[in-house]
Amino acid sequence: MAEKIKLDFETVKGLCEFILLAIADGPASWQKVASDFLKEGDLENCDEFRWLFSRCIAQMLAENWLAKATDDPLFEIGLTFKGGTVLRHRTEINAFYDRHFAAAIRKTEQAKAAAQAKREKHLKAAEKARQKAERKAEKRKKKTRNAKTTAAPITHPKSVKIDLFGSGKKIRASIPSKDNDQLLKLWKSNTLGAANSSGAKRDQHLQIVAAVEREWRRRIKELPESEAFKWPSTDVGSGSGGGNFERQEISYLKILGYTVGKTDGLPASSRQLILDRCFSGQLPPYQSISEMRKWGDPKSSLRLKKMAYHIASLAKNFKKMPSRGYDDAIADWEDDLKYLHEKYYVRYFRFAWPSK
Repeated sequence: MAEKIKLDFETVKGLCEFILLAIADGPASWQKVASDFLKEGDLENCDEFRWLFSRCIAQMLAENWLAKATDDPLFEIGLTFKGGTVLRHRTEINAFYDRHFAAAIRKTEQAKAAAQAKREKHLKAAEKARQKAERKAEKRKKKTRNAKTTAAPITHPKSVKIDLFGSGKKIRASIPSKDNDQLLKLWKSNTLGAANSSGAKRDQHLQIVAAVEREWRRRIKELPESEAFKWPSTDVGSGSGGGNFERQEISYLKILGYTVGKTDGLPASSRQLILDRCFSGQLPPYQSISEMRKWGDPKSSLRLKKMAYHIASLAKNFKKMPSRGYDDAIADWEDDLKYLHEKYYVRYFRFAWPSK
């Protein structure tokens, strides 16, 4: 099986010598020289070889080691007097490499190393997430097994389904009597419940989430257009630090329970369901009408843009922090940006997507 060419000094030196020797007895087409070199070294005709060969020919022509014998696209190349001198004094190839290849090859290798490190980082994060999910699944299985050993035997299998649907119906019926804080807690618990379940149980959780959002929509219609605003304070509160800015708004992502990172972060499935509901569902009445309008309507370009730019700004700000203890949080934000981009932006929207 043909091997890929290595980009280093020995390869460049060998290629230069091969080209000069191949035309020492007379001109030959550059295509034949390239084919002979690949065949002799059992090498693959890859992008790296094509770049290296074409650069060699171009620079040899520029330095008058070679001359064109014909002008057609598959032109022949011939050896000049200076090229013959290089064959007798091959140390000149060392300087030729330093002038035309060393910096470019070094930059290419650095880019490959950086890309490999990034791939390894994402693989490591994915493996950690998989192990975390497996541990959670094992805990749930253990809890289920313990419950089965202590609970009374169930004589009618359908009774579980009846209780499940019955309890969901009772919860939905109680929604109008709950205050906003209770509704938000109910929304969060059922969103996370849906992310961690499947089948009928997931459907019941999502029905409760949808019922809460309908109640939010009803309450928002009853809000006055102009609310009394809170008078600003100069109290900096407790804690250290010399921050010189004031937050202008509270993110709805934060209100809905969206968290990232190693310590308090949610698993990817839970974060993605919160992002889905934040984009396509009704936001809670926790801010003024004017602030809510800044987040746009459900499934709108403005809603997606607000979410994407908010997440991107968090990632950028934490990348600038002097402490580098936020790698897990930054990785989560970048993964979630990719999720929103691929699921919603690519097919439906055209505003400028935030850069990393």
